[in-house]
Amino acid sequence: MRNNLFQVSLNNEVKFFEEGEAYYKHFLKMIADAKGVIHLQTYIFEMDNFGTEVKNELIRASLRGVKVYLLVDAVGSKKLREGVISEFQSAGVFFCLFNEISIRNWVGNWAVRWGRRLHHKILLVDSVALVGGINVISASFGHKNVEPYLDFAVHIDGSVIKDLSKYCETTFRRNYVKPIVFGFHPFHSKPNSHSGMSLKISINDWILRRWQITQQYSHLVRSAKSDIVIINSYFFPRKKFMKQLIAAAHRGVRVRLILPKYSDWPSYVLATQYLYSYFLKNGVEIYQWKKSILHGKLATVDNSSATIGSFNLNYTSYQQNLEMNVDLFSSEFTQNLNRKIDTWIVESCEKIDKKKITKKTTFKTYLAQIFFYTILSLVANFSVAVTVRGLKSE
Repeated sequence: MRNNLFQVSLNNEVKFFEEGEAYYKHFLKMIADAKGVIHLQTYIFEMDNFGTEVKNELIRASLRGVKVYLLVDAVGSKKLREGVISEFQSAGVFFCLFNEISIRNWVGNWAVRWGRRLHHKILLVDSVALVGGINVISASFGHKNVEPYLDFAVHIDGSVIKDLSKYCETTFRRNYVKPIVFGFHPFHSKPNSHSGMSLKISINDWILRRWQITQQYSHLVRSAKSDIVIINSYFFPRKKFMKQLIAAAHRGVRVRLILPKYSDWPSYVLATQYLYSYFLKNGVEIYQWKKSILHGKLATVDNSSATIGSFNLNYTSYQQNLEMNVDLFSSEFTQNLNRKIDTWIVESCEKIDKKKITKKTTFKTYLAQIFFYTILSLVANFSVAVTVRGLKSE
C-alpha cells in the first residue's frame, strides 16, 4: 500500500452525477442489482430517509448471498445506533467502524489515531463503482421542497475497478477486528474501446505517506494555460497553494473559485471570507453558491482535465483524512462539465465584488471572520504536528 496502487487507466466509461434524485435512484439500483460483492466506504452513514433505504437494500443484498462489506468512519457516523449495527451484522453484513475511539486505539499514539479519519466515499458493486464526495445522508431525499446539496460523484466502469476493489479490501482488512479472507470475484469489465476515457485514482493518506491529490491539484494549477475552476466546500488551503493560484492568475489564467454562501459548517465560510480580499486583489474571481448547501469538491483545467472526489482544500484533507479523488483526462468530459459550471454560475451563484463586500461586512462579521480564521490556522498547525508525529512513529 505504500507504493502507488493506481496507475493511469485507459478506456473507461464514466458518468457524472450531481446529488439529487437521479443519483439516489442510481445508488440504490446498484445495490439492488448486485450479484457478487458490495463495498461501501463512507464518512457519514445516517438513518434519515436515504440512509434507511440504503440500509434496507444492503441487508436484502446480504440475505440473497451477496458479500457486503460496510466501512464507516467512527466519528462521522457516530449517530449510527447499536441497534442498526446489530441489524447489519445479523443479516451477515461485514460491518466495521474506521478508527473507532477506544482504549486500544488511544494507548500510546492517541493523537495520531484520533486524527486519521475515513473521508472518502466509495460504492463498489461487482465491476462498477461510484466515487465522489456524497455521504449516505440526504436532507432532500423524499422531500420535494428541499434542495439537495451541490455535491458530485462519478460512475466508473472499466479496468480500474480491479485495483479499486483491492484497495477497498485492504482498507477494510486493516480495520476489521477479525481476520478476513475475501473470496475470488470475477471482474467482467467491458472491452477496451477507443472512445473510453483515461483516468487515475489518487489518494491522500498521511499514515501511508501518500499526498497524491495534493500533488495533483498543484500540478493542475501550475500547468494551466487558460482556465481554472475550483468548487470546494471547506476552502482553507495551504499558503503554498494560494500562491500557486495567484501565480496562475498573474500569468493570465482565468481563475474562478465557487465557494459556499451556506454551509453545514458556517465557521468555515467565515474563515474563508477572510481570505477573499487577498484573492480578489490578485485577479481571482470568487462566486458564492446560494441555491443550497455546497458540499462538492471538484476542479477543471483548460477544458482538458478534471478532478472529482472527497478532497477539500484544507489541512484536514491535506494532512489527516483518508481521501480519494478521480482524475479525469478527457476534453469532452471536461468541456461538458464546464458548460454545467457556467450555467451554475449564471443561475445559482453570486459574484463577489471587493468593494461591495467591504461595504456589506459589518464590524461584528469581520471580527467573526478573524476569529474563525485564527482558529482554523491553529487547527492547521496542529494537523501538521500530528502528521509529523505520525510519520516519526512509523
